[in-house]
Amino acid sequence: MNRPISIFLSIFLFSIFQPAQNQSFDRWFEDGVMRIDLMFSGTSEETTYSFSVLRKEKHYSGSRSILIDPFDYGDHKFLVKDAASGALIFSHTYCTLFREWQTTLEADTLKRAFSHVLRFPWPKNSVIVEIHDRDKNGDFNLTWIGKIDPATIYADPGNQLVFETVDLEINGPPEERIDILFLAEGYTADEMDKFVGDAERSAGFIFSEEPFKSNRSAFNMRAVKSVSKDSGTDIPGQGIWKNTVMNSTFYTFGIERYMTTLDYQSVCDVASNAHYDQVYILVNTAKYGGGGIYNLYSISAADNAASRAVVIHEFGHAFGGLADEYFNSAVAYNDFFNLEVEPWNPNLTTLVDFDSKWKGMVAKDTPIPTPSTDQYQETVGVFEGGGYVSKDVFRPMIDCRMHTNDAGFCPVCSKAIQQMIRRHAGD
Repeated sequence: MNRPISIFLSIFLFSIFQPAQNQSFDRWFEDGVMRIDLMFSGTSEETTYSFSVLRKEKHYSGSRSILIDPFDYGDHKFLVKDAASGALIFSHTYCTLFREWQTTLEADTLKRAFSHVLRFPWPKNSVIVEIHDRDKNGDFNLTWIGKIDPATIYADPGNQLVFETVDLEINGPPEERIDILFLAEGYTADEMDKFVGDAERSAGFIFSEEPFKSNRSAFNMRAVKSVSKDSGTDIPGQGIWKNTVMNSTFYTFGIERYMTTLDYQSVCDVASNAHYDQVYILVNTAKYGGGGIYNLYSISAADNAASRAVVIHEFGHAFGGLADEYFNSAVAYNDFFNLEVEPWNPNLTTLVDFDSKWKGMVAKDTPIPTPSTDQYQETVGVFEGGGYVSKDVFRPMIDCRMHTNDAGFCPVCSKAIQQMIRRHAGD
């Protein structure tokens, strides 16, 4: 890992401040968002952060009562501390495409760079921002730190892209709801009506399934009419290249169905003038594919016959922190999970620390591990296979939305989603 880098003047070698409980929003923050644009670069064994620019955005949409993330999820977390007192005033956990790339074979021999963005409420006073990355042993380590003065002349008050935002369904104020923002990718100016229809249909997919269905009133939904020059998206394996606003592509890491964008800064630029907690990128294509990255973005094809299943599945990743439970499909990852460490995802276990997972939901007469037989077809247990490997990683049920396109969320995944809804919308 790299040595921590200061944004402006000071270089800090370690954090001297102690964590605090959730703080008063009005004491520490004002309206607006502080956005820090960074760049990742590195290899499978090296991570470097480089500062790019500081921006000010208009809308902070998150909870104003829960400012400290209660979940120990994700491959990364960032902390915001008051520079004068050392009080922890904000934290956020998340994953990135860069960390996924670090588990591919390519990362063993090639150094690459990915764009990165941190967003948090605009602070009233100078703050210390720390980024902590999770290592292979499951521990978070400080890898970047900077002191930021909100009054600095380097804070850009402008936004690069301004597109029309359409309210699809508003059930309450942003700070009391989970705000989903659908972004148009690969839709030309003449296709915006189609996009709004696709966004409404995709929202309907999510809320057709429990536990989202019974919690629909906890969400707001909006859509940004982000215009692309070309219709569609890149399909490198077929030699198809499109000029689109967020630079999406199939064949991520060489996997045809894995559609993502490596250009996360453009995603944030498109979303920068709207309220959002979760970004959902809808791509104007009928080709099967998508992706979901925890607290980063969801992305899926708008017009595929399996779009309903994909839209819901990818939102399970991005919103709930749920892991893939399948193990028989081609992936690019190399040793994605350390089998000697308990995964952070709520729906997988290596049995290293099963007490921290769904052990309390397993009946006493259910064997652990649980045989994948008809007897246990509808049973919460511990079934071998998940997280892209067939051995030593276990999932809660034989089938689930995170396992195949033919099932709904299992009780363990449903519980994790319910907990995330309460975290954001309050209960």
